[in-house]
Amino acid sequence: MARAAPTLAVAVLASPAPAFEWPDWQSAHYRDHSLAGTVWRGDGSQAGPADLSAAVLAADYVLLGEIHTNPDHHRIQAMLIGELVAAGRRPAVVFEMIPAGLQKQLDEHLAANPKDASGLGSAVDWEERGWPDWSIYQPVAEAALDAGLTLKAGGLDRDVLQRIGKTGAAALGPALAERFGMNQPLDANIETELMQILKESHCDLLPEAALAPMLTVQRARDGALADAMLSAGEKDGAVLIAGSGHVRHDWTAAAVIKNRVRDAKIVSVALIEVDEAGSTFSDYEIAPDGAPASIAAPFDYIVFTPRADLTDHCAELAERFSKKPHKSE
Repeated sequence: MARAAPTLAVAVLASPAPAFEWPDWQSAHYRDHSLAGTVWRGDGSQAGPADLSAAVLAADYVLLGEIHTNPDHHRIQAMLIGELVAAGRRPAVVFEMIPAGLQKQLDEHLAANPKDASGLGSAVDWEERGWPDWSIYQPVAEAALDAGLTLKAGGLDRDVLQRIGKTGAAALGPALAERFGMNQPLDANIETELMQILKESHCDLLPEAALAPMLTVQRARDGALADAMLSAGEKDGAVLIAGSGHVRHDWTAAAVIKNRVRDAKIVSVALIEVDEAGSTFSDYEIAPDGAPASIAAPFDYIVFTPRADLTDHCAELAERFSKKPHKSE
């Protein structure tokens, strides 16, 4: 049965959203780009920081999508958490990067050191598990811990992901598969779009046989993120810190929340790096294939930022694939 979304205080909804300024950019590339620091709505119209702030303050569930290696993205995420706190909100903060199996280590660290944001990364083996330097994520943890917010693991453990990749949603069991929104097939158009996204995100290097298992794993990850947000955010909603691919409103965690919670107020925000060749919003071709003209992007808001690095990740991935045969997980 669907349940009601957390009820926001009337004072929060009635309060005007203050305009805020972006931080001084830390990313090295294209700081002076004409789009850097601009805000756009999902219909392709330009907005501003105050519009974004108002949308975040009015939402029960705030999904903040990022490029993992971009320090400016994490500073903006921290600023938006700070906006919620300043308005009297106390949302839980859910991290894609922390699997459920490390929740105990996270809780033990915070029980002993409630304000220790700097040591949180090592407490959950952050960099050992392949994530970028914890220091660039630290502002997010600081904003949350300074306000006494709950931190929640949102990811699935590697062994669970491997089982899902091999045996499908059945690996979760019927109850968990339903909670994750995997008891129903995807719309055929969405499935086709997601398959294409998975191919492109892996630089067209994956064998076709790997795509279907990977799609199932992706759905499970999105379902787990949504489930973590719902379980942790019963009192005052939740904020998700995740890659931008997990915060689209047409599927992923947002869609699972919509299906499970009656009248949930959700806002999805994508932080996108500018490109030297893209000087207008339309240059980025963010809209899903076949989307109507009213949908320019599968997010409620888009914020453009400078670019953290110019690495050719497809070249890196091609080199890795040339050294080791691919194994689907």
